[in-house]
Amino acid sequence: MEQKSDGENLKDLEMAKKRDHKIMITDEAIKKVPRIAYKNIPESEYNTIQELAKNVLKISKDENNSNEVAITYSMESVEYIRKGEEYIGVALGSEHEVDPISNTTAYHLVSSAKSCIVIVLHNHPSLSDFSLSDVQFLLRYASVKMMVVVTNLGSISYLVKGKAYVYEKAVTLFNEAVNANNEARDLKDLQRAADCFLKNCYKVGLDYDNR
Repeated sequence: MEQKSDGENLKDLEMAKKRDHKIMITDEAIKKVPRIAYKNIPESEYNTIQELAKNVLKISKDENNSNEVAITYSMESVEYIRKGEEYIGVALGSEHEVDPISNTTAYHLVSSAKSCIVIVLHNHPSLSDFSLSDVQFLLRYASVKMMVVVTNLGSISYLVKGKAYVYEKAVTLFNEAVNANNEARDLKDLQRAADCFLKNCYKVGLDYDNR
């Protein structure tokens, strides 16, 4: 029998963690999405990010049965518009997961843009904050400046790379968080590992906030 990789085991655990009942999105939740003064992001982007976060919920509610959705947005939108290219990609996922770059436009943006924002919807009460898979995605792609997690209730948390961000240190911290919690072998360890990373991420130049 073929052995699963650590990444596959992590994915299986996180999918298991999301098996609690799905919260259906309401218009009230969409209205509640806050406008946030994001650290390390220009103020000119705040309104756009708020609208995109609302759109994640709208698309999920209207087109995807309140299942997971991801929007990828390039902060170089003016340049993309000038070239007649798309600067927003939308990926629809299942009840338990979404791959932000399964959408062709999103994949192109992450591959070629200098600075992207990825907004991900999580629609289960047991995973209302960042998962280890979310963190892995942010670290893996240098072009992803910030990752925003929106819940089906309209609350937001985010991780953003600051000027002091160092990729190698971030990977080391991620591995330490996983190893310090029994290699994230069960759901409690998985959550503790994610919490451990978020609590210490400032040490590697990442800013975290939860609204």
